[in-house]
Amino acid sequence: MEFQGINLLAVALATIGFMAVGFLWYGPLFGKQWMKLHGWTKEDFAGANMTMTMVQGVINALITSIGLALVFHWLGVETIGRALHVAFLLWIAFSATTQALAFIYERQKLGLTLINFGNQLVGFLLAATILALF
Repeated sequence: MEFQGINLLAVALATIGFMAVGFLWYGPLFGKQWMKLHGWTKEDFAGANMTMTMVQGVINALITSIGLALVFHWLGVETIGRALHVAFLLWIAFSATTQALAFIYERQKLGLTLINFGNQLVGFLLAATILALF
């Protein structure tokens, strides 16, 4: 099923891909280090509405996946290599620079910034691969 030239199934799968990367990134891969850099403990999340947090995360991933799909459609991206190239350029131009502001102005710890960079970069590249396959 397509809408505005984008494959909605591919967008849905790319959204799931973004969420899966986030789950792994902030869970088993870097979760402990991420929490430590924030100065948080598991107790800090007691009583948190994780359902709402996940819904907001899905919406964010969906918007990003739609954006990638639209740019790919407009540029005529048809190969995985081209999709990865465009996704990297979009990540560096928009996501990385936006996230860098927390490091620059909020004095976020470099390790935390790098963890967040990695999550977004891997998410962008996985979503690009999924979108290119459809």
